Amino acid sequence: MATWVWLAALFCGCQAAVLPPPWADVRRNPCAAHPRGWLMLYWPSDGKCYTIYKKGHPCPDTQELSPGRLGGRTVAECKCPPGTAQLPHTKTCHKLFQRGPCRHGEYFAPVEESFNMRGERQGMCVRPQQCADKTLLYWPPDGRCYYRLTQGPCYPGSILDLGADGLANCTCTPDSSHYWRADGGCYPHYSKGPCERGQLFLPGARCGCEAHLPHYHNATQGCYELDSLGPCPKGHVFVISEVTGNGSRAECKCKNFHARADDGACYRLYTRGPCGQDEMISRGGRCVKVPCGRGRLYVPERRRCYRAGAAEPCRAGEHLAFDFDARPALDGLSHNGVCVCGATGQPCNRREVAACSARKGAVVFNGACHIQHTQGPCSENSWLVKDSNEQVTCQCRPDVSDCSTKLTNS
Repeated sequence: MATWVWLAALFCGCQAAVLPPPWADVRRNPCAAHPRGWLMLYWPSDGKCYTIYKKGHPCPDTQELSPGRLGGRTVAECKCPPGTAQLPHTKTCHKLFQRGPCRHGEYFAPVEESFNMRGERQGMCVRPQQCADKTLLYWPPDGRCYYRLTQGPCYPGSILDLGADGLANCTCTPDSSHYWRADGGCYPHYSKGPCERGQLFLPGARCGCEAHLPHYHNATQGCYELDSLGPCPKGHVFVISEVTGNGSRAECKCKNFHARADDGACYRLYTRGPCGQDEMISRGGRCVKVPCGRGRLYVPERRRCYRAGAAEPCRAGEHLAFDFDARPALDGLSHNGVCVCGATGQPCNRREVAACSARKGAVVFNGACHIQHTQGPCSENSWLVKDSNEQVTCQCRPDVSDCSTKLTNS
């Protein structure tokens, strides 16, 4: 990274004084005496100068020429470019987190220790971790599971699917039912996709809004993506709240760990919200005086304040810390204290199910975490729905007339 900072500063001709990179010193690099020599490195085998970070000759085809140090001198080395690595005892670089030289269903992962060694960026073949169910795909770059045929970690206009290499891939092909010809992108069904506000991207690759869908909002007569802000005020989420014999219906509800204030908006608990100086919003949307002094955090379960970093009131091996789920730029400063593990700084014993309620649109079904209004463990043509009594069940999707919904939440 520091190398590129040097190069960027030299290219832009900035007025501020910038220290030259080590290879610009002719005593360390003979090529520095040549015109634009600070962009070149000396290659002893043929006595010639080559452009820095050039891929290929004099290096192997997939490696690039990089500066290294040996006994106080700058030397030219062949290394794998960023984002790539090589198997031990080979000179071919492969892209990380793709199949590369691995067998079907494996991906090429970095061997972190090797990235700290001079001239080495090594990788190894590993199998993806197992996700909760077959509707989820493991994404190696961030180590998380995402639902198939959703945008997931992909860039807008592509969806996550299982590739021919047996790995999760961001893809979009014209023969897909998710393909939108107008811009050549692919979008998840029942998402906003490429459509105008108040419309959804529906099966059949069309934009529309149908009153029988649970996504329909009576007041605006539009359809909105579930578990999004939709047509709602600040701090709300558009979710299924009622399940009747006539189907499901979504409405605006306060987001998890939020309370509705007198102005109609929802604010994260124990932040200032719409309240006055030295006040915070509490459950019920009431403004109350902040009970804690500087350096102390409020623990709602105890209704007391504790010093940040203290072991009390947490369990053994934990300490009290700021609520990092709160976003200061959007939510304001949070006075809420949470117990975290000393070594990781993350909530202790955080497993998929334990963190389920904090995930967008997530529900617990039969001991596993799933996303509402996806098939999950349900049968074909049905999806998971949480009713007004907080019960999660498999129900027929609104676009089909009949399906099997035998699974129950135990």
